[in-house]
Parts: sequence; structure tokens; C-alpha cells
Amino acid sequence: MSAPNIEIFVHPTCSTCHTLIRLLRQWGYLDRVRIIDTSKDPYTAMERGVRSVPSIFINGELVFAGVVDFKRLKVLLDGEYSSNRFEGDLDELEERFFRGVLDSVATALWLYVNEDCDAFLRDREFTMAIMNITVYSNRDEAYNELRKYLSDGNACREFIRRREDKFLAVITKNFAREIYWLHGKFLGWDEVSKLYSREVIAHWMIVRSALGRVGLRVYPISNERFREKVERVYEYMSHTFDDYMRQVIEEQTNIFSDSEYIEVIDNAIKSIKNAQ
Repeated sequence: MSAPNIEIFVHPTCSTCHTLIRLLRQWGYLDRVRIIDTSKDPYTAMERGVRSVPSIFINGELVFAGVVDFKRLKVLLDGEYSSNRFEGDLDELEERFFRGVLDSVATALWLYVNEDCDAFLRDREFTMAIMNITVYSNRDEAYNELRKYLSDGNACREFIRRREDKFLAVITKNFAREIYWLHGKFLGWDEVSKLYSREVIAHWMIVRSALGRVGLRVYPISNERFREKVERVYEYMSHTFDDYMRQVIEEQTNIFSDSEYIEVIDNAIKSIKNAQ
């Protein structure tokens, strides 16, 4: 059996990507995979439909996106393919779906603001990848069961409401991270709230949840439901922002000092240029 063709899309600010690079080196697979840095090659990523990192394609099929089952990935890289069935119940499928959504601020914000699970689930490949069910023989059956379960708008809103604290945590931490990228230092909520009004955060919520114009749904601040979402985000930020900012600074300091990752990306870029 020939070795699988592995393509891995990463981003330098993604902590899971750094973990994956270290594991690939540990497993001896770094020279057998193609690494694509989405910050250097964004249009290739867009062409392939990458929306979360790391995204791992095996023989052209998106298998993992954002959330990666490292143990199962190692089995696939070793060529030990199997036709295991997914044996989890509907509750586990639901949990896997929302875990995948919450792994990315763009997907988390889009679903939190729009409350449209069915639109999200129409992308079968991406949905199965964030849930890590692509590797199962009965993946289509599991996907169809989940889509039927979540397609009802009222049910979707209820599932989001139950996890609202998790959505707010993801949104706030990522907002703190982007404030840190912009200013390069610790800014507490007292200062941030003076720079970023509710209207500015409302605009960030809309734009950050979309892929350019794709997926963009515009809401006026006068829209009651949207305004309530903005208020809840703003209120949550006012109580938790400083703690998340401290977490972000520690995380980003570790990421940008990861010399192993930098070396791998530099070599990957050189390989792509030499092949052209």
C-alpha cells in the first residue's frame, strides 16, 4: 500500500498547530507531509475550503479541522486504515459538533450571532472534519442523524443557549488576543472599554464571523436580538477580559518563541519555492 498524501494547513498563532508540528517530528513524519502556512499562502487555503487550523487533508480529503484526534491521526499516518464504526450516541455527536464549532472564533461567532445550525451543517465535509468522524465507515449515517437533530431553529437556539458561557469565553479570549496583537502589550478592560465601544464590538462580531463577504450577515444595532447578544458579550468581557488577556500574553509569548515551529515553516516555504 502506497504512503498517503498528507497536506497540513497551519497558522503561526495556532497553539494546536505547534503541538502538531512537534508530534510529527517526534513520530518521524515531518519529511513525509506537506506543510502550508495559511498566513503565507492564504489563497491556497481559501481554494481548499480551509476555515479552521490545523486542517489535515489525507489523499485530498479533509479529515481533521481545528480539533485533531492525535491518536487516530498517528494510526492513519502509519497506514493502518480500518473501517471502524462510530458507536457514540446522539448526545456525543452534538457534543462533538459544538466542540468543533467552539474551536474557532469565526465559527463560534457566526453560530452565536446567527443561530443557524442548518446553514452550518450544509457543509458536510467541514462538519464531519471538525467532529472527527470522517474516519468512520458510517460517517454519513452519523452526519445525517445529527443534521436532522439540529436543523430545527428552536432546537439550535436552545443548544447554543445551554453553552452560552463557552461561546462567550471563546469570543472574549479571541478578542483579547487580537487586542494584544494590535497593541503588543497588556491592556486591561478599563482602558479597552474606552477604546472599543459596544458599537465597535458589534461591528467586530459581525465581520470576524465572516470570510470576507462570504457568510456575512448584516444586523443593525437597533435589531433587538442582535443588540442583546452584543450586550451579553460586552458584559461578559467587562468581568473576564483582564484574566483572558493575561492568558493570551503567556500563550502568545510561548508560541512566538517556538524555534522548532519556525524552522519547520521556513523549510516548508523553501520546499514549495524550489518545486515551483
